[in-house]
Amino acid sequence: MVNVKLYPVHRSLAPHIRMIWSLDLSLTGEPIDLRMTADCYPHLVIRCEHAAEGLWLPDEGVVPMATFKGISLQSKTYKMSPDYSHIAVSFFPTGVRNIFRVDVIDTVNHLIEAGNLLPSEVIEEIILAPSHQVRSAMLNTILAKKLACQKHTVDNRIADFLIHHKSGYQAKLLEYNISERHFLRLFYRDVGINPKLFKRLYRFEEILNKIRNNHIDSFTGLAYEFGYADQSHFCKEFKMFTGQTPQEFVKADQVFEEQGAVDRPEGVGHIIGASL
Repeated sequence: MVNVKLYPVHRSLAPHIRMIWSLDLSLTGEPIDLRMTADCYPHLVIRCEHAAEGLWLPDEGVVPMATFKGISLQSKTYKMSPDYSHIAVSFFPTGVRNIFRVDVIDTVNHLIEAGNLLPSEVIEEIILAPSHQVRSAMLNTILAKKLACQKHTVDNRIADFLIHHKSGYQAKLLEYNISERHFLRLFYRDVGINPKLFKRLYRFEEILNKIRNNHIDSFTGLAYEFGYADQSHFCKEFKMFTGQTPQEFVKADQVFEEQGAVDRPEGVGHIIGASL
């Protein structure tokens, strides 16, 4: 059995956090190959299974119990134990800087220990909490307090663009009362990559949603729907972000699902095996 569950996000955190969610595996057999794809949203992941070696990279060793992953432009394949469990926070890109006041450029393509963002004793309390429901409440309280303690003034123009628009930014410059040069500088500071690359990653995220919720008729149709010149360009970018062709990716996901019934809330079908 694979179970994914969503939890409420505190109102003050809604502009900064996409979702808080848990993942629990109750499978049998050998460790699972889990390919993490490129991802336009940073994640804080706190593992809760009893075994410390529940997630590891074959060439790099065990992943720490609590990690933060910035925006990712590449895929990696992990090994995951069949009784894996975690609670996770998915941030809007600007939420990381606004809550933690860190230089997000340094987090792109990096997996870092969460102790760089939260006190180790707080992480330990979350791990030892009796349920994911309690953990989600703790995370809401902790992150809301960190946001309230920040002294800087939050510039919401980049956040507004990311949440509500995501397409070409030029049309919004007049509304935001900002020059193109200044907008690009703020975007890079708050997100860590440029708008063009973020748009490609966001498009990829939308494609994953379609694939994982079985809303496609053909890859050719999917390529044209999302503005690719042809299927060849679509497959090239898909493989760059996943390490697999679309056909290989779908087949691998089906193999994963056949190991246990996957219980997914509506709208989060892209989570398993895609962007933890």
